[in-house]
Amino acid sequence: MARWSYVCSKQWAVSHGEWDGTAATWQKFNNPDKERSYFHAHANGTGPFKLERWDPAAKYVLLARNDGYWRKPAVLRRVLIKAVPEFSTRRLMLQAGDADIIEPTRPLLSQLENIKGVRFADHLPRLATDPALFFTFKINTFANRDIGSGRLDGEGIAPDFFTDPDVRKGFAHAFDYEALLKDTFKGTAQRAKGPIPPGVPGYDARQPFYEYDLKKAESHLRKAWNAQLWEKGFKFTLTYSVGSENREAACRILQKNIESLNPKFKIDLRGVEWASYLDKAQRRLMPIFSRGWYADYPDGHNFVHNFYHSAGRYPSAQGYSNTELDAFIEKAAHEVDARKRKEHYSNILRLAFEDAPSIVTVHPRGVYALRDWVKGFADNPVFLDIYFYPLRKAYGDQ
Repeated sequence: MARWSYVCSKQWAVSHGEWDGTAATWQKFNNPDKERSYFHAHANGTGPFKLERWDPAAKYVLLARNDGYWRKPAVLRRVLIKAVPEFSTRRLMLQAGDADIIEPTRPLLSQLENIKGVRFADHLPRLATDPALFFTFKINTFANRDIGSGRLDGEGIAPDFFTDPDVRKGFAHAFDYEALLKDTFKGTAQRAKGPIPPGVPGYDARQPFYEYDLKKAESHLRKAWNAQLWEKGFKFTLTYSVGSENREAACRILQKNIESLNPKFKIDLRGVEWASYLDKAQRRLMPIFSRGWYADYPDGHNFVHNFYHSAGRYPSAQGYSNTELDAFIEKAAHEVDARKRKEHYSNILRLAFEDAPSIVTVHPRGVYALRDWVKGFADNPVFLDIYFYPLRKAYGDQ
């Protein structure tokens, strides 16, 4: 199963007004408002913990031990998961013992190193590509201040601004990949050539990739929009999600380097909360959005489909479609011959390089900061969240 879905009792779901699975009622349940669904605030599963309380306003979830779990019940009676965007607050909570585990971003890790009683689970393998910068091909203009005037006149951009491949390639060459690796990830990540991480079927070490080259960036941008772009300039807002320091850093690198090419190029930065960010991306309000992909299952299809297929997670939000890419992605998904499948993925990565619908940057590694009393911690490179079942809290020699 993909990690964003789960199996639950159909009888339970139907008893609470959810779809009964028949053709007669499917239209009523097609793309409903999430807040109206019973699933929005309730859960029914078979895991070691069950949902006791969810408080969206206070940004926390409280789990209670499931004493009917099929294995031995968990040691922990309750687990509190709290969203705290401000790193300074997370740090103080960890230092005071109000938090047992936090997930810091790499640029801020040094601020935790001298806290007594804190250890690190570091350099954790991840099947991931993050951050990536996605160009929106059909920007929604309705009440959208992010595109300025809505025209290529030096005070904004047109809604189809990124449909010109020279714009996309210029931006891809203007990104300083090594700066992100060195300054943000402190050398712990691996440069991404494409969306598929090394070790995952479909990865091709020989695939072409974009390198930081301001001369090439300028060359492409001078040609863009029949040479009008360079003469007129542009202005738009690049939005990042508050609390995501790695993605914010990627946005700042792109802003700095693009603006350095031409004084008529202007990019404003703005941070918004995660929920608003997701909404803006899905409504195609952002000219560029920064996200990442962590494997649902360890296969190249999970990455190329969501990066490049018109029905994939990010292309559908970009308004991006390439029929040739779609065809190769579908062929690769159905091919059983390993050699032929590898050829399909090589073609996919080559075509994606030529079309440049997004900028891939690094394959990161994970890190957690834990209090010494947390025992039993185990990491899984595919399961992103903390696996609470084996955890316990023990002090001293316990």
